[in-house]
Amino acid sequence: MEYFNALMRALIGGVFGVASAFALSPGLAWAAQTWGGGGFSFYLVVIIGAAFGMFAPTIRRAFGRGVLFCGVSLLALPLTMGLLSGKAASDVIAASGDSPVSAMIGAGGGAVLFTGIATFVGLILGAIFVITGLVLTLGGRREVTVVSTKSTRVEPPVFR
Repeated sequence: MEYFNALMRALIGGVFGVASAFALSPGLAWAAQTWGGGGFSFYLVVIIGAAFGMFAPTIRRAFGRGVLFCGVSLLALPLTMGLLSGKAASDVIAASGDSPVSAMIGAGGGAVLFTGIATFVGLILGAIFVITGLVLTLGGRREVTVVSTKSTRVEPPVFR
């Protein structure tokens, strides 16, 4: 039964790892263009998400860790989109031969537009996912311990 629960937690973490890898895909594409390499980094993010889920103590905490990982990845979306759109803009400017000024204006406008949309989506969804992940990860049963001391002295009521 413990192996089944560990497998389920790893599967939950893997699903959220895939969602996180999609959120981080502009940064992964920028890294692949800048430093070379293939799609191994996508699988690395999925493996990290599966590890977060597998080592969670309960399935609820696995969901919480997965949602939290996805939320942090969504919060990083504006940064990763800025990296990728900057790389694309510099490639467009370098490829323009006779009119680099118009290429700069168009590439800069496109980079600002894509980064702005990613900021809008990433910050809103990222905040929702981070708050939900924190509630799922840290929330749970609360136990209240009441300590009562018996006093022999009775306080008279105060009238004002």
